[in-house]
Amino acid sequence: MDSIESHRRFVSRHGLHDLTLLSDTEGKIAEIYDADHWLFPVASRTYLIVDKERKILFREKTGIFPLKDQTKTLLREIDKGILPRADR
Repeated sequence: MDSIESHRRFVSRHGLHDLTLLSDTEGKIAEIYDADHWLFPVASRTYLIVDKERKILFREKTGIFPLKDQTKTLLREIDKGILPRADR
């Protein structure tokens, strides 16, 4: 449940200005996508990439641990979802 400001810094740092990141500070979206924690009132560390039609392109639930090579992995998965097949 990263803050809006945290997402802005990420977008700026990686030049992803045409990408929309969701900040779910109330946990409503985490519940919908089964990313809420089973015991505590916080989100489990779940990485989701969802397209404009709300189709899940990437999902990795890592509990309390960060995704290995988090930024590199997520950027690669974003590219897979937005680039035409010939560009991959």
